[in-house]
Amino acid sequence: MLDKYLDKQEIVTKLLLNSLEKNKISQAYLFVCDDIDYIFKYAKDFVKEIIKTSNLDEQKITNIFSRIDKNEYTELKIIEPSGQYIKKEQLVELQNSVLNKPVEANKIVYIIKNAEKLNSSSANSILKFLEEPEDDIIAILLTNNINMVIPTIKSRCQILNFKNTVSILENDNKSIFYLSIEDKTDEEIDDLINNSVEVVKSLEKKGLNTLIYEKDLLIEKFKDPKEIKFLLDFLTYIYMDSLYKSIDKDIKYMISYVEIINIIMEKNKINDIITKVNLFEDLKMDLKNNVNSKLIFDRLIIEFNEVK
Repeated sequence: MLDKYLDKQEIVTKLLLNSLEKNKISQAYLFVCDDIDYIFKYAKDFVKEIIKTSNLDEQKITNIFSRIDKNEYTELKIIEPSGQYIKKEQLVELQNSVLNKPVEANKIVYIIKNAEKLNSSSANSILKFLEEPEDDIIAILLTNNINMVIPTIKSRCQILNFKNTVSILENDNKSIFYLSIEDKTDEEIDDLINNSVEVVKSLEKKGLNTLIYEKDLLIEKFKDPKEIKFLLDFLTYIYMDSLYKSIDKDIKYMISYVEIINIIMEKNKINDIITKVNLFEDLKMDLKNNVNSKLIFDRLIIEFNEVK
C-alpha cells in the first residue's frame, strides 16, 4: 500500500514501514502537508498497512480495503470540521464510538482532518485519548498548517512532515549557502558555516548549558535575520543528512561534515531527528513573522533539549 509513495515520500514512508515491521507504531501521528486530500489518502493507505498485520485471511482483508476506500469501514473513524471548527460534540461522539474493542481487525483508527481547526474546547476532549492511549487505538491527525495546531496536541503526536522542507541541491556545501545568502563574501560564508557547526556541537554535547553560557555568543555570531535563517537552514540540511544516513541512504548535502553527522546519529533516534527538523522549520516561520532573535534562540535551545 505505501510502497507507491516511496519515490516522493521516501523518508516518511520508510519510517512507517519500518515501525510496522518492528511492531512499534505510535499511538498518535500528526501528518503535515499542504495538500490535505493527499495525506488523507496516504493515511487511509497506512491504515490498510496496519490491517495487513492482523491475522486475517486475504478475502477478509480485501473486503475491509474496499470499505476503507468508500469510507464505510466501521473501525476507521473520520472526523472533519463542521463549519469553521471541529466541535466538541464530534469528539465526544468519537470517544463513545471507540469504547468497544476492535472486532474485525487488530486496531481502531481515527483520522482527524484539519487538526488546526480543533479549538480549545474540542482539543481538550481529545487530549485524554492522546495522553492515555489504548493499545488498540491509533490517532492520525492531518494539517496543512502546523503552526495553528494547539501545542498540547503537537506535543503528544509523532509529527511527520510531508512537505519538501529542503530543495534537492548540489552536494557541494558552498553552492547551497551561496543560494541562501548572496550578499556575503566567501570568507564570511566560511565563518557562518564554522559557527553553525559549533552550534550543532554545543546543542548536542552541552545541552541546556548552551542557554547559560553561549546564547550571547549565538546572538553575536548570527546578528541579523539573514544570518539566523542561514543557521536554521544549516541545521535543517545537516539533520536531514543525518536522517538519510540513519536509514542507510546517501548523504545529500553535508558530505564534508560526516563527523558531525555521526555525532547527531549517536545522540538521536530517528524520531528525535525528525522532531528537530520540524523545530527548525517552525523557527524559520517565527523568523519570518519577525519574532525577536533572543526568543528564537531561547526556543531553539530549550525545545531542542526537550526532545531527549
